[in-house]
Amino acid sequence: MPHHLLRRLRLPLALVVAVVGLALMAPVASPLPMPGTGHSSEPGGTARATTAGSGSPLPGTATSAGRGTAPAAERPNVVMVLTDDMRADDLRHLPHVRRLLVDRGMTFRQTQSPHPLCCPARAEILSGQYAQNNGVHHNSGPYGGWQAFDPSSTIATWAQDAGYRTALHGKHLNHFEKGAPADPGWTNFDILMEPATDYANFDFFNGTSYRNDYVTTRLDQRTVSDLERWAGPTPYLVMANHVAPHIWMPRSARGDGDGDRGGRPPKVAREYKRALAGLKPAAFRAPSFNEADMRDKEMTVRGRAKLPRKEMTTLNLARIRSLLSVDDAVKHLVDTLRETGELDNTYIVFTSDNGYALGEHRYTGKDRLSDEILDVPLVIRGPGVPAGRTSERLVSLVDLTATLSSLMDLSPDLTLDGEDFSDTLLGGRATHHRDTMLIQTGGKATDVRDPGWTYRGVLTERYAYGRRVNNGMRDGFLYDHERDPYELRNLIRSKHYAPVRRELERRLRALGDCAGTECNRHFGAVPKPRG
Repeated sequence: MPHHLLRRLRLPLALVVAVVGLALMAPVASPLPMPGTGHSSEPGGTARATTAGSGSPLPGTATSAGRGTAPAAERPNVVMVLTDDMRADDLRHLPHVRRLLVDRGMTFRQTQSPHPLCCPARAEILSGQYAQNNGVHHNSGPYGGWQAFDPSSTIATWAQDAGYRTALHGKHLNHFEKGAPADPGWTNFDILMEPATDYANFDFFNGTSYRNDYVTTRLDQRTVSDLERWAGPTPYLVMANHVAPHIWMPRSARGDGDGDRGGRPPKVAREYKRALAGLKPAAFRAPSFNEADMRDKEMTVRGRAKLPRKEMTTLNLARIRSLLSVDDAVKHLVDTLRETGELDNTYIVFTSDNGYALGEHRYTGKDRLSDEILDVPLVIRGPGVPAGRTSERLVSLVDLTATLSSLMDLSPDLTLDGEDFSDTLLGGRATHHRDTMLIQTGGKATDVRDPGWTYRGVLTERYAYGRRVNNGMRDGFLYDHERDPYELRNLIRSKHYAPVRRELERRLRALGDCAGTECNRHFGAVPKPRG
């Protein structure tokens, strides 16, 4: 019997309510999904929406019914809040998230985005697979972009097969072209159209447009609308993919979708424009900020000049202030779940697609295999999750998909590369055996020996190792986090660490083309450095 049902049996009142609800629904052959969300103009912005009549979906909204026959009432709801480019240490500035999720759930302090860039990271979450298996290596180019992703089998289709209603609000993988069909599996495919990182002027897939508005507020409203309408015995999976704290790419900016070129600091809601004045980036306190000696670093950053503190301070403040609106959205969705009676049967997941450098190693941005970029926040609250706990277990966004599939009792028709960590989440003894995690970044070049890749490496509890795929050992890194937590000394050419390097290279070769359980191997102890 699923553990969710066992918990309900210990709550007689909840059981009575559930039984009565099912009895009332008995004459209905199967629960039908609600129509796509429509929003009219509200104060603060100009909106344009076209409805197809009372109770009808808006044009372009996916409304396919769940195809499964599993008993939906036994399964929990899942609401995932995904931020964009949020660092793990940004979490300290979000009071609602800390009070409602951190204090009421479990925080995983060693969570990694093993392919830290928007499109590949989001493809990992949807598919539960690494890039070598889901096909998305980059944000654009022949091995990247939303076009490289096959959406026919994702956590949305598996959930829908199991009788879930499903919604995707906000940012898609990255780009999504006007006129393209909705991805399968989503009851409400409510994504932002291009440019998806404009905080003020934005369009949704269903035809609703906003001008001189604020995107976080609208995403909050549209997410909560589903939570209100879908309360009841049919479970739901809702993903709220926020833009914040990504660099603001207004319509006038010209970027290629790969980074922050032409962008500005994130746009901040009016009520937070003066919040946290004087706050300095956590990066400033690290010796890796504007690192003094860069001669041992990989080519990506080796020749970079130091970054102005004022510029980094301005960027950091805007990022945190933009996240304060996401913090409000989290409070709103928790309040809504409580008011609709769904809070006790809902897993709330808060995480980010990747981290972000704010001057460490003279770098700002993502798409590198350094600690502050790989690290992302992960907090989960829900049925059976002990309150106020932390875990040091090394987990990843790929693992998150396997874990949610387990909690929702889904039947994925893809081979999942992640490791299910629900045993740890539910306060039990960890049964995992993986001791080495694959990490990587993609590339666009086609005229190379191994196209589609830039850096590939592995991460253990102690070591970070990686190399440029098409440049051999001439451009790689090896860091000993036990002795050098800020990654100041690259040991890739150290004779003392030669045994360590050889072993980590062996593990990289073993994991480079892995799939399924092969990605979660236990290799044993790494040799000790000489001397």
